[in-house]
Amino acid sequence: MSCEERRGFVQFMWGRSRLPSTVVGFGKDVFKISDQVVAGNPLKSEFPDAWLPVAHTCFFSLELPRYSSKEIMRERIVYAIQNCRTIDADQTQRRNEEI
Repeated sequence: MSCEERRGFVQFMWGRSRLPSTVVGFGKDVFKISDQVVAGNPLKSEFPDAWLPVAHTCFFSLELPRYSSKEIMRERIVYAIQNCRTIDADQTQRRNEEI
């Protein structure tokens, strides 16, 4: 991954463009990767390549479908990094500093 993609990955996973500078900054959160829950949605298990990863920024965790290849996994993660910007704690902090 390029530096920009890595920064985007941290933003996608953490809601900020940088990781905390100390272990204390992470609190009790440890980076976790888990299977995307497919209970109640058979399409997710039948067609995992059609789904995007899900990040839980509060828990610093990533849910991944069981993609059929590493290439597809990389494509879906890069797509999510570039297009899924729901949480932006950096922007929130900048607004709070302006007040």
